[in-house]
Amino acid sequence: MTQRYLRFEVVPIDEILPDVKAHWNEGRARVQRPDGRWVGVSSLRMRTFARAGTSAAGMKCVCCGLEGTFFAVEQSPGQESFHLNLYGMRDGEEILFTHDHIKARALGGADNLSNSQLMCSPCNAQKAKGEGKEVARLRKLKEKNAEAND
Repeated sequence: MTQRYLRFEVVPIDEILPDVKAHWNEGRARVQRPDGRWVGVSSLRMRTFARAGTSAAGMKCVCCGLEGTFFAVEQSPGQESFHLNLYGMRDGEEILFTHDHIKARALGGADNLSNSQLMCSPCNAQKAKGEGKEVARLRKLKEKNAEAND
């Protein structure tokens, strides 16, 4: 796997979820890690992870069932801020998780928790391919209808 982030710490899931729940309704809440780094815990992505972690299904990709097993405190190269990423393991390889918009925003889906689900990055990429084709199809249809109405 190509490392896209600089990693500073691996953190158990059960150490992070209480912080997310404690700051659930706060806009841009951050908590300080023992090493002094501040990480965000109230984003839609983090709330999606926490909701999955407390559900009967657990921290699993809704498509393939891969389980998220740990968080990592990481930093994007060139950035000052730190963030938490959720990972699972498949065949000895770390797989990054994301929150997925059930109905893509490009197709009119809302950017809120009721339209968000836990998904591993490979499954999310596959889903995005299909959504991209649908967006292109709808765009062509819209252009065709506009031409017909001229």
